[in-house]
Amino acid sequence: MSPQEIKSQNLTKIYQALLKLLTETPLSDISVSRLCRTAKVSRTYYYHSYHSFQEIITIYQTNMIKSYLRILPHHTTVNFTRLMIAYFKLMQKNAAETKLLVDAGLTPTLVKTFSDVYYFLIEQQIIILPSKRQDYNDYFVSYMSGAVINVQIKWMEQGMKDSPVKMGKMLNQFFFGSKK
Repeated sequence: MSPQEIKSQNLTKIYQALLKLLTETPLSDISVSRLCRTAKVSRTYYYHSYHSFQEIITIYQTNMIKSYLRILPHHTTVNFTRLMIAYFKLMQKNAAETKLLVDAGLTPTLVKTFSDVYYFLIEQQIIILPSKRQDYNDYFVSYMSGAVINVQIKWMEQGMKDSPVKMGKMLNQFFFGSKK
């Protein structure tokens, strides 16, 4: 197994252990030692690889979202609506996990993760912004990231009755005034 595969496997183990512990214990009561025992990884590994539980969540979720978004075409750019449709399809599959993180008070971590992925997609020129938003900046991305996560939470609370397609179109209209 390559070092990258081992690193990925350990990240998955420690992330899954953190989720398991969150079902039993408030985040503030989870120690690094307990997390490492549950994940069957060393404390040295934890301290060498991570600075906080939130960092584990951000790295794992960022990798998960990027991996899932590989379904988007690579030869062309993707508009915001299509990105949101793909995102909400993934979040539909991971709703129980997201609810657990929200209930643990980790909504800001989810916002940071969304923001990190969005910047990555812009830097890789995978997503294009409507001409009205070509001047995107940190404030806009911060605003948008928080809004998307809060809409996602509301959507989940309401039983995910609206389809990911409807959510993608609605968010595009909210941010860019277009239903496309």
